[in-house]
Amino acid sequence: MNERINFSDLFCKTVSLLQKAKIDYLLIGGMAVGVWGRPRVTEDIDFIIFISRRDLKGIIKVADQMGLEFKAAPHPQFPKTFVYRILKGVYHADFIIASTEFERNALKRKVKVRIFDKDVFVPTKEDLLLSKIIPGRGIDLFDAENIAIRHKGKLDEEYLLKWAQRLSDEAEDMRIYNTLKEILKK
Repeated sequence: MNERINFSDLFCKTVSLLQKAKIDYLLIGGMAVGVWGRPRVTEDIDFIIFISRRDLKGIIKVADQMGLEFKAAPHPQFPKTFVYRILKGVYHADFIIASTEFERNALKRKVKVRIFDKDVFVPTKEDLLLSKIIPGRGIDLFDAENIAIRHKGKLDEEYLLKWAQRLSDEAEDMRIYNTLKEILKK
């Protein structure tokens, strides 16, 4: 039987798990958007974690000790890949293993913020904006636009354009760069 848990409790337990397991991470998704953009309702908590697949045993062990089930689940956007998930009632926390230079660079630039009385690390507003453009889903582009609008005139546009160009070149698709240019015009 799943214990009753509210969203803030799941958030705090999940951050504690990452801290106890000594895992570098970035909070992304709707929760991070609430820091830099326009807050919105979300039923999940998304993290990029900086760990190798072979080191997953350590986080699984700590999760078990905390009474949390940490398991693989199909990725909602890429069904052939997996995310790791903690599920509690209607809420869940998703963990995506970092795999790109952009993500590693975002970790170096991380910002500490306080959410639900927990110190957590989020990407800079520029890195979060780019990470929302990359998948190109409607909700992600809405989030990216809100970040750009809220911080108009305060964004490091040179940094954004450099990374958008690089990400577009890697993808052999100018969508990321072109989308960023459009968003920055608003």
